[in-house]
Amino acid sequence: MIHADVVVVGAGLSGLTAAIALAEAGATVQVFATGHAATHWSGGGLDIAGLPGVATPRAGLERLSRIAGHPCAILAADVPAALAWLQATVSPEGLTYLGDLDTPIQAVPTAIGGTRRAAILPAAQASAHNAWAPDERLVICGLAGFKDFWPAAIATSLRRPEVWGEGGRPGRVDAVTVELPGLAERHNLDALVLARRFDEPAWRDAALDAIARAVDAGGGARGPGRIALPAVLGLDDHATVLEAARRRLPLEPFEVPLVPPSVPGVRLFQALRAALRRNGGRIQLGAAVIRVDVERDRVVAVATAAAVREFRVRTDALVLATGGIAGGGLIAHADGRIEESVLDLPVDAPSVEHWLNRDPFEPAGHPLEAAGLRTDDELRPVRLGSHEALFENVRIVGSLLAGQRYLRERCGDGVAFTSGWRAAASLRPTEPVALVGPASGRHEGGHR
Repeated sequence: MIHADVVVVGAGLSGLTAAIALAEAGATVQVFATGHAATHWSGGGLDIAGLPGVATPRAGLERLSRIAGHPCAILAADVPAALAWLQATVSPEGLTYLGDLDTPIQAVPTAIGGTRRAAILPAAQASAHNAWAPDERLVICGLAGFKDFWPAAIATSLRRPEVWGEGGRPGRVDAVTVELPGLAERHNLDALVLARRFDEPAWRDAALDAIARAVDAGGGARGPGRIALPAVLGLDDHATVLEAARRRLPLEPFEVPLVPPSVPGVRLFQALRAALRRNGGRIQLGAAVIRVDVERDRVVAVATAAAVREFRVRTDALVLATGGIAGGGLIAHADGRIEESVLDLPVDAPSVEHWLNRDPFEPAGHPLEAAGLRTDDELRPVRLGSHEALFENVRIVGSLLAGQRYLRERCGDGVAFTSGWRAAASLRPTEPVALVGPASGRHEGGHR
């Protein structure tokens, strides 16, 4: 049986943040995950506190920190350091994020012809955030045969002033479609296929030149302006592709995130995974936890299913980053029970008759969204209604934390990377950690 100082369950933003920070500190880290997490579904930006009506992430964070029971009430002070750490961690992998807590939250275009409010964006999306000049043109550039980005429909919608809110907007919005080389016979083009083609230098240059000609033919290269492209500018060599696009296209390009799987989200995952491996951490996808061994108030081993027998890892600490209702960390049953999926920890949630609102599009969201686990300031799980830690060496991170309404508050990314960073700091040993003795029991839940 192998040993890891820390086992992390979950490979999303929170779990990988915790794993990398611990590995950087010299801990041996093993990450288990059943599959890819929310990174592959996100637009690639970092939403920290983009709730309606706030001007900057810092202002939103201050508001959330005053809500009793919200994760930001615990995490707010750590957000600046955690954000700086995350930006520095992914930058060596060719993924640069622009913006900070004081960057204005502004409207940027979406692939359905609307806008979303954002402040901290990958470099490939960041120019969409810059203020628009009154005479500036926005060219929506679609790719022939690619059905996840319809330029004419997007442009028609973005011509409506109300889409942009109170901020500035382009003076004109045009649409063009370009035939890219060698793709006319392809059916069901998807974003990952296109991103990998852009990684090929010769094809990339030909494709960018075709886009430049299409934009120029449509009049889009005359005067100031920007080009909105679907988010497919490379996957493994994204930084090189972006630099080439800026050099070869007649206007400043920016990417617009698409439906899942999100290429910008995959880039973020790949950068985090590379940082973990660079620091000696291990990650295993497709590995569901089937048992956790416990001694008194400590987890001592984690087991996953293997081909012919279980794979068991002794550990000194466990970080749960399994996600909330959407991520599978919480499982709702027809009888009204909500179960935490690894340790059967007590879940703070409304009663079943109050899970959902009558209006499916209620702006405030549904009460079930705030369900999760309660913790102390060290992110150890506690009994409901008390500050008694149930496990000394377990930390809860990400959307598994109760009290957040991450859809409306746009706080999910900030909670994720800051809680992962905080969990790592609380588990980081000041002295070498002694190995835990042999496991004496199997966890059967019941910590209610």
